Amino acid sequence: MAAPNLPCPERIKPQLLTMASRPPASGDWLYEIKFDGYRMMVRIDQGRVTLFTKNGYDWTKRMPILAKELLALPVRTAWLDAEVVMQDADGRPRFAALQSAFNTGRTSALCLFAFDLLFENGRDLRCLPIEKRRARLTRLLGRVELEHIRLSDAFDVDPGDLLHNICAIEMEGLVCKRKGSAYTSERDGNWIKVKCSPRQEFIVIGYTKAAGGIGSLLLGLYDAAGRLTYAGRVRSGFDSRTLQRLSEELAPLKRSDSPLNVAPKLAKGIVVRWVEPECVVEVKYTEILPSGKVRHAVFLGIREDKMASEVNLETDSSDEP
Repeated sequence: MAAPNLPCPERIKPQLLTMASRPPASGDWLYEIKFDGYRMMVRIDQGRVTLFTKNGYDWTKRMPILAKELLALPVRTAWLDAEVVMQDADGRPRFAALQSAFNTGRTSALCLFAFDLLFENGRDLRCLPIEKRRARLTRLLGRVELEHIRLSDAFDVDPGDLLHNICAIEMEGLVCKRKGSAYTSERDGNWIKVKCSPRQEFIVIGYTKAAGGIGSLLLGLYDAAGRLTYAGRVRSGFDSRTLQRLSEELAPLKRSDSPLNVAPKLAKGIVVRWVEPECVVEVKYTEILPSGKVRHAVFLGIREDKMASEVNLETDSSDEP
């Protein structure tokens, strides 16, 4: 291992996850709960804390309580990988509540679940096996009691039973991490996500008009060739506050024509307002039809932490264990 005097890296990109329809067999894997929140990369350097989103946006000022608590960690320099969530009364992360907290600026009740330690006091830990990184993280978090900073538990149990129980209490799913793996900041198959129900990000390419303003959102995805394609509509999951927020987000993005090469065919009488493909939303659904359209789609929220250029259809890994 390198001598413990390395400068704290300015940026570390997060490890990427591979989608799978079922968890890999127990034995060579650790299993963690997949939190329904925002991925956060935490940088600590000589008394200064910075919280980065997955795409590198600095959100430190949006979470002052978390930033202040992280300063209490007994460490000079560090990088942590974590997820920020808003929990309900039963301790379950709720994405809608998280969005509301950020929209209103009331973020004092947010919790940060840390699950990896990548750098500590001048040592780059990314080449270490995940078990050793987690052991160091556990010791670090155990040295001080913090109200809103917590360790994400790892389970070495039957993954099928664990996934069943997680889905039964309406959590998002599992993250499976290969034992002995390093942290590469790539999608290398060592971190796998298994969701309880199909859900992912889509790009808003337009919306239909209704008496109250927005009737439905027209969705898009980038295909393997980088072309923006139509992915159907989402018509449920909205409340009055959500519709108001969507109206504010989409108003400056209006355009006169479809952002698609070929505009979708919709029923007569439907009025569409096209927008620049920049707004990203998360949607759950029952399936994606052969036509590429989502079926029984339900709106979950706007994803401020995701870039539209990165949104394509998540599919099971071809090299799934």
